[in-house]
Amino acid sequence: MTLGVAPRARIRRDSHTQRPHLPWALDVAAGLARGTATVDEAVARTELEARLPAFREALLGSPYYVRVLRESGLHPGDLRRLEDLRHFPALDRATLARHWEDMPTLPAASDECVVVKSSGTTGDPVNVLRDRRDCLLMWAVLRFFTERTNTVPPPRPRVVLLDALPGGLEYSVRLPLFHDGALHRVSVLRDDAVARLQRVKASVVFSDPEGLRWLLAHPEVPSPRLVLTSAQHLPHALRDAWKQERGVPVLNYYAATETGPLAWECLEDSNRGRFHVLTPDVWLEPDGDEVVVTRLRPSVLPLLRYRPGDTGTVRRDACACGFHGWTLTGFGGRGACAFHTPSGRAVDAWSLAWVFKHHPLRAFRLTQVTREHFTLELSGAPADSVAALCERLTAALRNLGWTMPVVEALGAEGLAPAAKPLPFRCELTLPG
Repeated sequence: MTLGVAPRARIRRDSHTQRPHLPWALDVAAGLARGTATVDEAVARTELEARLPAFREALLGSPYYVRVLRESGLHPGDLRRLEDLRHFPALDRATLARHWEDMPTLPAASDECVVVKSSGTTGDPVNVLRDRRDCLLMWAVLRFFTERTNTVPPPRPRVVLLDALPGGLEYSVRLPLFHDGALHRVSVLRDDAVARLQRVKASVVFSDPEGLRWLLAHPEVPSPRLVLTSAQHLPHALRDAWKQERGVPVLNYYAATETGPLAWECLEDSNRGRFHVLTPDVWLEPDGDEVVVTRLRPSVLPLLRYRPGDTGTVRRDACACGFHGWTLTGFGGRGACAFHTPSGRAVDAWSLAWVFKHHPLRAFRLTQVTREHFTLELSGAPADSVAALCERLTAALRNLGWTMPVVEALGAEGLAPAAKPLPFRCELTLPG
């Protein structure tokens, strides 16, 4: 077994149960395509509001929302237009974490639901109930993304989830919803990772920035036709390198475990940092300074004015890329940060984000003070979990190239109160 790689996973191979959902996946992709091409704002709003009746029914089936709206003097029937949303109470992560069992509207086939845990990188981890279509949504959205980028998958395409993190699971399953393809999760920490990727010949690769750097440094691996990344800051230089050296577009999308995919970053060089919203599946409230999401796509978990804790402003936009719709700008909460190994190699600090998912806390900041010395400020972490968290971070730093890393735990005095503080910082003075 390769150090840092989990044993091969035993995954339920019931992918044949995906096939009945293919018409739904095609409909989702087609709806997203229509949403990006609707020039008239009034027409776009009409399509969004056509989803409100089903959303009202979902709210009526949620014990949490029935109670909260009644206490606020409201009723789901009061939600007739998008403009009505501002009168309804917002939902934050902490509230979702406390009431996640009371929020869902359970379907008849509730045994198809699963509970997943959101990332705890910048706030309390949240349990999220998903139904079957929630779990399959990304493959419908991938169909839209390939069409949007003019990516033509080959017959039976291979999709790779490239894992650059220690302890990652590996598996291979069929993927009927994406052109009868297959899905492979591969760890770059395996000794035979290059050989495996050469055999797979992936058409689409999902990975974090560290995984994308690793793959770019191995030209012997066949280039995919499309690369996707999410959940972390994507350095512009890395996106440019993929385009210039491999001729492959890198699509950076914004998603949360609680909400699913929300937007994607424009691929035009002149529009970097502008995220186009995936309407009509979701509605991001315009003109504020914080992301507020109402999910209009049917789901076992209705989300009304959910605040994931990210900053940004949404406005109607006609983009040079051909997009017509709402665009998120000034997106914050995932700022870039590079840590530097003793040898001088820059490592994306977000490569360590996975560690924090395993520990309950409200906020943290990891700071590189010297080449081998890091300080960790924690808020809301139980005292008996701090030592284990520092041990995990130390092991993760060793896997990324540090020889003798030291992680010193501090209090939370230096953490400014914020919805989602930037969690990584480097105080090294670099030469030049």
